[in-house]
Amino acid sequence: MAGLTLFLLSSPAVSQSYQVGILAPRGESHSQAEWAPTLTLLNRRFSEHEFIAHYLTQTQLDAALELQQLDFVVTNPMHFMLSHGQQLNWLVSYLDSHYGQARASVAGTLWVRGDSDIIEPEQLSSYPVAAVHERAFGGYLMVADQLRRRGIFPENLDIEFHDYPLDSLVYALEKRSVAAVMLPSCVLEDMAGEGLINLADFSALMVQSHSPCMRSTPLYPGWSFASVGDLDESLLRSITQTLLNFEVDNRPQWGAPVRLDEVAQLLMDWQLAPRASPMAHWQLLSGFIEQHWPWLSGFMLLLLGHLLYHSRVAVLLRRRTKECEQLHSQVQQKEQALAHARQRVLMGEMATGLAHELNQPLSAIQAYAQAGELIEDAAQRSTAFSQIVAETERGAAIIRRFRRWATEALPSAEPIDLSVLCQELVTRLAPRASAQGVVIKVQGLGATASTLFSVRLAIEQILNNLLNNALEAHARQLAINNSHQGWIKLELSQCEKAWQIAISDNAGGIDAAIIETLQHNMPASHYHGLGIGLLVSHRLVLRLQAKMRINNIPHGTQVCVSFSESASFG
Repeated sequence: MAGLTLFLLSSPAVSQSYQVGILAPRGESHSQAEWAPTLTLLNRRFSEHEFIAHYLTQTQLDAALELQQLDFVVTNPMHFMLSHGQQLNWLVSYLDSHYGQARASVAGTLWVRGDSDIIEPEQLSSYPVAAVHERAFGGYLMVADQLRRRGIFPENLDIEFHDYPLDSLVYALEKRSVAAVMLPSCVLEDMAGEGLINLADFSALMVQSHSPCMRSTPLYPGWSFASVGDLDESLLRSITQTLLNFEVDNRPQWGAPVRLDEVAQLLMDWQLAPRASPMAHWQLLSGFIEQHWPWLSGFMLLLLGHLLYHSRVAVLLRRRTKECEQLHSQVQQKEQALAHARQRVLMGEMATGLAHELNQPLSAIQAYAQAGELIEDAAQRSTAFSQIVAETERGAAIIRRFRRWATEALPSAEPIDLSVLCQELVTRLAPRASAQGVVIKVQGLGATASTLFSVRLAIEQILNNLLNNALEAHARQLAINNSHQGWIKLELSQCEKAWQIAISDNAGGIDAAIIETLQHNMPASHYHGLGIGLLVSHRLVLRLQAKMRINNIPHGTQVCVSFSESASFG
């Protein structure tokens, strides 16, 4: 490393000189012989420039990149990815001579001596194991990853890191200084081919088949030729084209860059993948904003316009809702006033009819009384008085007829099947409800022994009035809101020797004053403001000595009528 620094300081600062850092796992002399054809090609093809090679260990190569002393590097893919912070640009991938490709040309091998007692990797825990570097791609990371997959963790092994060159690890194994070594594949085959060792003296563990060289791991992408920093793009393009066309003995030396997904996954498994700093994230975001600011501005304006439109719609909706509530309140007030007017008209008609009917007997009584004063004959006077009595009885009959709806006696009590009665009423009202779009729901009508001893006509009148009131309320709601979806629920249940019939709806509820009036069981003279149907129903409930409870529920009304199993009446 010191030699590289002195060389760079002593070299003339000319723009045509480029420094090429080459990872030398087997030492400078071996790497020089391996990469000399490539350097010769570049110097011959680009004669106006000078490409100077520096054969370095992994530590030296990292230091040179950190000091920005290199223009190009030749290294393995793991080292390339870990050096992304140095602005490396991958130009081409090396076509390994053993595998003939770049996509799958690097692997790792776990070697022991051929006469060793170690035949399985699980036996390594009690022996020293050697590797070149803790971040060596083929010499440690890949083999250790395979051991870890077998449940053999590196922290449980006695691993020694001997640094470069790789040949020293082979000699240490040969001399039994260590029990096993982790090496890139094909290293021992190359050393045996060079006459440095006898391959038969060594044995590989975790061997994977179908490979030109013994290997203990899957194959990974091969070495790369990369530029450092911002170099002239035309020069980089020319270098790439030159290397892609370079052949030795009719065999291409370089190919197109390949993907490094497997390498990235391996680094992530070892938690060695480079992480971007918060500043880098901010720079990336700033660059994106600067590049796409017209589109981002348009999007922000569109988003702002959408928010303003949404706000305006919300304000208008609240305003319309408030107006609708006010209008609904006014409509309810008008309906109440109309109902009161109808009651007054009804009472007026009843009073007019009663007066009209009573006027005749009263006029006759007056006429007979005046005639009786003038008649001297006793027999004729007696006849006049008899007519007065007859007309008096006639007037009484008229009054009784007008009061009959409130005073006539109830029919006799009889056993009533409430379930059947309720179902008959629902069936009878179904066509009318369907025409209004109202759904009638029933619940508990299949209950057994739903028998009540009471007056059928009275109970039928009560339920019929309540159901009709609910339908009329829905009709009013539908006139206000044509999208109103109404429902009426009739529920039959038994509770403590009593039957309860609950009729619920979502027709808007009734006035609280009416509920208050009915809760106090007011006499007939206090039923001011009630509908005739509800008035009659309440009177009949009281006559049956039953109970009726009215409550406003969300969006509607619930009327509950409770009958004892043996309802008496008066």
